[in-house]
Amino acid sequence: MDLAFNNITQLRPKEFVTIKDLKLLNLSGNSLERIDTAAFSGLLHLRELDLSNNRLHYFNYGVLEDLYYLRKLSLGGNPWICDYNIHYLIYWLKHHPAVEHTGLVCSEPAEFHGWSVESYVKTYNAECPKDKQVDLHGGTGPTVTTSQELYVETEENPDLLPSPLRKKGPKEFEIFRLS
Repeated sequence: MDLAFNNITQLRPKEFVTIKDLKLLNLSGNSLERIDTAAFSGLLHLRELDLSNNRLHYFNYGVLEDLYYLRKLSLGGNPWICDYNIHYLIYWLKHHPAVEHTGLVCSEPAEFHGWSVESYVKTYNAECPKDKQVDLHGGTGPTVTTSQELYVETEENPDLLPSPLRKKGPKEFEIFRLS
């Protein structure tokens, strides 16, 4: 089904539920900004989906879940925003390795402009910067560690706490990030 260049801005839930045997869906060149979670519900046999040249920033969680037999996903020409919201799409693609996809390039934020979305997501698993690393072993253990320490002091309203917890003064917490 070719719905290219129709100025479509949003796909609502179950838009295609009556055409279950659809194999190819071309939605390129529209003005798609949002695809609701169940928009592709029922498209169990869809093999090719072209969403290129729209205004998509990310996919909501669950948007692609019914596309079991999808083999080609065209995503180029969209202004993908590389923040936490883009992770669902990468997660889905990782768990559907048979899907050939193209066009995932960050447009925002500026520090990731031009990066592949996959490269951006890998930065979440990268090592802590060397200047932020802390030697937790006091010089007696391994010299390289990838942890960070953060000390935070908070003030609480003692009247809101149960009586055993009513202590005056700031509380101190330690947070460690280990990789």
